[in-house]
Amino acid sequence: AMISRVLTDLYFYVFDRIICYYLLKLVSNRFNIRFMNLGYVNHDDNALNEMISKEGNESERAHVALYEKTLSLHPKYPSLDNYRLLEVGCGQGGGIEWIERSHPEISSAIGMDRVAIKDSIVTGNAHNLPFESSSFDIVINIESSHLYENPQKFFKECARVLSAGGHLCWADLRFDGKEREVLEQASLAGFELISIEDITENVVHGMEKAAARYDQMLLTAPWYIKLFGNSFRETYCAPGTPTYQRYVTREKRYWAACWMKK
Repeated sequence: AMISRVLTDLYFYVFDRIICYYLLKLVSNRFNIRFMNLGYVNHDDNALNEMISKEGNESERAHVALYEKTLSLHPKYPSLDNYRLLEVGCGQGGGIEWIERSHPEISSAIGMDRVAIKDSIVTGNAHNLPFESSSFDIVINIESSHLYENPQKFFKECARVLSAGGHLCWADLRFDGKEREVLEQASLAGFELISIEDITENVVHGMEKAAARYDQMLLTAPWYIKLFGNSFRETYCAPGTPTYQRYVTREKRYWAACWMKK
């Protein structure tokens, strides 16, 4: 059983970091896949829901809500006038497009990912950001840092590219208790914690909403996608999968936080 678990974990390690990205690159245009996060739903946040209804696409509501929730932890939100923003790990670029559309007051928004599928996205590594020091006022990082080999380097690089008093807005998953490591890494990199929230419940609702759409896509997907159907369902935490259950039982939790560069 131990060997089986290790092999399974190894497979999903490789799938999440390599196979998944390249398969999605092949079909992202056909299925209009622009987001790769698990989603966020808060029925009680009227201001957020009104903004998304006005600016967003209904099929992407849960995904853009996670971006907006994370940005909302910034102490100057929603007045982010003339701020220069960088998204590290921007995936398909949907988040950057959303931020540009919903926050025209931001002076510039740049997306960076290690697998850039669009010319507008900068190719780069989170451990060695290809930008000059003090180039940005906000760095946003959504559901990406848990995949990094060295999160400590990531936090140090965020601090380097941020201007003095700049902010890192972050959202990601961790096994229960492991969020303390994140807080320590950010502190060692020179960040002061502004706020942190456990948003697991809202993300579980987001998973359920997003998974319903993705399950429908799988029905008409090419054979090479269907071949990895169960792996994809584990990746987007479809109800009934072990990955979904880990959040329900709080074995894993989802956090949103904001830090200021000292």
